[in-house]
Amino acid sequence: MSKELEEKALKELKTVTINTSGYSVPAKKVDKRSVYISADEDMHIVAIEHFIGVGKGQFSDNGHMLSKSPENPWVKWEKPFGCAMEPTGTKGYFGYCGRDYYSEVSGSSDVIMYESFPSGYFLVKKGEKLYMHCYANPFEKEGVFHHKVCLIYW
Repeated sequence: MSKELEEKALKELKTVTINTSGYSVPAKKVDKRSVYISADEDMHIVAIEHFIGVGKGQFSDNGHMLSKSPENPWVKWEKPFGCAMEPTGTKGYFGYCGRDYYSEVSGSSDVIMYESFPSGYFLVKKGEKLYMHCYANPFEKEGVFHHKVCLIYW
């Protein structure tokens, strides 16, 4: 093993969370919020744990993704795409996790997912902001949504 790989293997893994906590969205309204953290140190993100929770027991369409850009992409993607998923070839965003009505139909009220970067990492330099851009559409009834991402980094 090379010296560089040995040094990387000895790095301590740390975690930090980006969390919206629970929030309500009125019926037939689409919520596009962003929350962020500022890096206290260089963060070499090697894995992400996603959580999306939905209350009130109805169909909905929602998801989140990460970016160093403060621009919430859901604003420009809602039309003409309308499905709340990013178009092919989009750059500058990563860590997409969605929980749509298919999850509700299959009986899953929440989504918890682990995503690793086995071939590398995503770097957020000290002082940079990392945004979690969220999308929530409760359709016909008021909905309660919760987006959380736990970043695993060295």
